[in-house]
Amino acid sequence: SLLLGPILGLYCRAYGGYPLDYVWTAGPPWFILWLLNFTMIYAVIAQFAAPVKMNMPHPVILLLFGAFLSAAFYGAAVGVPQKWQFLGNVVGWAYVIGLYIPFFTAGIVAGRNDWMKSVEEMETWCVWMLRTIVVGFWILMFLEAGSGIIPIPGVNIDAGVLENLLPPIYAVPMTLTLIQFFHQYFNGTPPSKIAKSAGAAAYTVYIIHTVVYNVWIIAFIAILKAAGVSIWWSQEQMFLYLTIDPATGAPSLLPGSYIWAGFLWTFFLTQLTVWPLAHYMRQLPVLNKIL
Repeated sequence: SLLLGPILGLYCRAYGGYPLDYVWTAGPPWFILWLLNFTMIYAVIAQFAAPVKMNMPHPVILLLFGAFLSAAFYGAAVGVPQKWQFLGNVVGWAYVIGLYIPFFTAGIVAGRNDWMKSVEEMETWCVWMLRTIVVGFWILMFLEAGSGIIPIPGVNIDAGVLENLLPPIYAVPMTLTLIQFFHQYFNGTPPSKIAKSAGAAAYTVYIIHTVVYNVWIIAFIAILKAAGVSIWWSQEQMFLYLTIDPATGAPSLLPGSYIWAGFLWTFFLTQLTVWPLAHYMRQLPVLNKIL
């Protein structure tokens, strides 16, 4: 948090022509700090609380529980004053109440009662139901994000309502689907070299991914500039960049094709570089004891 967050801010400010300033931001490690908080609280509670004995509920029941969490998430998102949402450097107390605390608790219960075995033995119809639901949510999120940047004919999604309801009800099937999917296709015995290396590097990828993808965003902007595209940086909204409409001389969104190209460029090049970088970072002295 003391290093990566400010470095990210400094090089983005430098490229955008903003005044250089060391600004502390928690960045992705905020979650690790709060995970330590949860772990310490759990360690205290475990001293006197009786272990919970519970078989894994049917996935359909868990989906209904996800809907209940979405209601709690929505209540916290609209009910907690904005000035308190980020208290403690969290990304929002709606997430803490509707996602992180329930999922941390469920993880403890699952670990103590061997829920992984139930996930591994899910019936085929249940597996494909969960996969279909997750893909459906992907399409919905893609349309919501895309329609806010690139006009998509016939698509008009209320982003505020969706973003305040979606996270928990999506997180439940997504979590079950990924665990089952990786068990079926990647958790071989012994695991492949790529799968083993990726699993070990995932923690480091999480920490450094914002630094890496912003490098590729800047590279894409540099390509646009080299191609003669005018880039205008907003002074009111830091890091917002637009182009200049030659007809009016006013700032305007980049053409849709440029935005799609930037999305694909950033996505694929980030994936191709962040995983090898994380793998080799873990080999460095000191970091090999931490990461």
